[in-house]
Amino acid sequence: MPSLAGAGWSTPVTVSGAGSSTSQVDIAGSTEATSWVVWKRDVGGFDVIQGTRVTPEGTQGPIVTISSPSEDATDPVVASRADGSSLVAWLNLSGVAPAVQTASIAADGTVGPVQTRSAVGPAGQPADNIAIAVGGDGTAGVTWRKFDGANWVIQAVKIAADGTSGTIHDVSDPAVSAAPSDISAAPPTVEGAGYAYRVIWTQGAAATSDVGTRLINPDDTMDTITLLVTGQGGDPFDAQVAHGVDGSTVVAWIRYREDQAIVGPPGMEVAIPYFNWAVEYILASPGAAPIGLVRAATPTVYGTTYDTSALEANGVFDGQPVMAWVHDLNGGGQRVETGRFMSNETFQIWANTQTEALAIEDPSIAANASAQAIAGGTDEGALPGQTTASWTRFSDNSLESTVPSNGFLYSDDPGYAMGDDGRTVAAFNGIDGGNVGSVKIMTFSDPGIQLDPGTFNFGKTDIGIARQGVITIRSTGQTTNEVTGISLSGPDASRYALVSPENCIRKMNPGTVCTIQVNFTPGSTATQTAKVTVTSLAGNVEANLTGSGLNQTRNRISATPRSKAVRKGKVVRIKVTASNRGGVTSNNTRICVNLRKRALKLAGNRCRSLGNLPVGVNRTLNYRVRVTWRAQRGVNLPVTFVMRSNNSVVRQAVVQVRRKGN
Repeated sequence: MPSLAGAGWSTPVTVSGAGSSTSQVDIAGSTEATSWVVWKRDVGGFDVIQGTRVTPEGTQGPIVTISSPSEDATDPVVASRADGSSLVAWLNLSGVAPAVQTASIAADGTVGPVQTRSAVGPAGQPADNIAIAVGGDGTAGVTWRKFDGANWVIQAVKIAADGTSGTIHDVSDPAVSAAPSDISAAPPTVEGAGYAYRVIWTQGAAATSDVGTRLINPDDTMDTITLLVTGQGGDPFDAQVAHGVDGSTVVAWIRYREDQAIVGPPGMEVAIPYFNWAVEYILASPGAAPIGLVRAATPTVYGTTYDTSALEANGVFDGQPVMAWVHDLNGGGQRVETGRFMSNETFQIWANTQTEALAIEDPSIAANASAQAIAGGTDEGALPGQTTASWTRFSDNSLESTVPSNGFLYSDDPGYAMGDDGRTVAAFNGIDGGNVGSVKIMTFSDPGIQLDPGTFNFGKTDIGIARQGVITIRSTGQTTNEVTGISLSGPDASRYALVSPENCIRKMNPGTVCTIQVNFTPGSTATQTAKVTVTSLAGNVEANLTGSGLNQTRNRISATPRSKAVRKGKVVRIKVTASNRGGVTSNNTRICVNLRKRALKLAGNRCRSLGNLPVGVNRTLNYRVRVTWRAQRGVNLPVTFVMRSNNSVVRQAVVQVRRKGN
């Protein structure tokens, strides 16, 4: 069972080029994991936002300055569509107060002009905490907080496919200060409709704390504010929203949640309240608003504290949302854990990352629709600046953790893009001993291939008669493999044939199979060998073929017509063909006829001798059968021709005769 597998993670490479220290790395990618990586750095005395496009093969395009080269910028974020077109947003710091700016990037990598999306100023009224989302129709949504002099208000704008801004909406209630918001593009549930954008945020404190949400419709109108946990308190934070490919909506947050444990003997039960900082969510069906039962995603078990401290939720191309959170372990320390929403509208705890630390920040996750994902975060370290990025890539049958290293002491800002085929790009900031950062990427590719069986023995087969076998190609890696060729070779390759091998020359997703039919037609009794070679991105594998010829008789008999209806007294003429398809002469060959003698009369002898029937010879015999008056009308009467010889199995052919009319 020969098999090969790919290499896994590549060595970190720098994509930010030479220059000053980098920070604030973010990444987003297409369905093929072709990604935009963005960062902040000082160029000519200004903090600017730069970026480059990278591929899952590890190549990159030119480094471009996305923000204005003569203005200070910070906090870049990027989001990508399935085709690779993207939107980058950041805060411009050169006005009277920080303002939100964006630039669109076409699928071919062309960077559009800088556009200001929020109001600038007045002084003392900054914008902060940007979140963005992009729709498959070319639209986008941007949300941020804006200080109005009294409270932080959530604002948002919908960007049309041509890049123009819609109305700058005050999304939250200006009378209540709001925490940072999130936004997600809602796929249309009606064909031809546009994308809507759902915004979520938390607000208030203690007993008046709540989670708010609002929808920007395709026509840029808004629905009313919906509050999701009114009266429950618990100081929710890290509000997140994501959509499934079917249009379902997930809203989630962390909240100090109260649950009741029912303890005591029957009839004397007592409800004891207990609390956890739990991840909560509402899952709404396609097209429905996220209103209703609030569920806990993380465990709520009396006596077992399960606290969480940070949350991220993301959509998945052609799939359902996934989440990652930081779990505060009871024995001390933290780790990133994950969960996923299923197509049957249920939630499932998924994988725990294997790296634990005293303090982890900024959990992040990316996934594809084939149940593969990557999640991680940043270990804050013992001292400020001594951070370490790490992540775990996993699927339903794999779990592999990585701590990047190669020429840098510290790392932070990890982010990921995962393609439909499982190939993955991880981006992060690598920091050297001089506290100078440079943006690094690592790529993951693990195609695998296996042939089953590794040796196929056809055994002994009649000479000149084709025998069928099957070789199975298995894609055994964690990323898609591509079969590039299938060939036959070896000393007796002419005795073997591949049937439609081109059907398997294609890309194969992990866990899939493709079968190749192989025919063996022996030409002699000697052992005849060959091999099938399959070439692929994962390498070349071979399966050995062997078999030998069997020199024996193989008789065959046929009779026409297969059925016939005649009137009584009439004769049915039947032609019988006997042949030897084997490798040796059929000895003492004879054909006898069996029929109902009262209803049917055979002209001539019932048995006829063919003597010795040589290899490859056909003999034709003609028979006449008369239908008598005793034959019942409409009833099939079989006439069976039986072929026997001294060195072959018995063969037979049957003709159905019936009487019609009077």
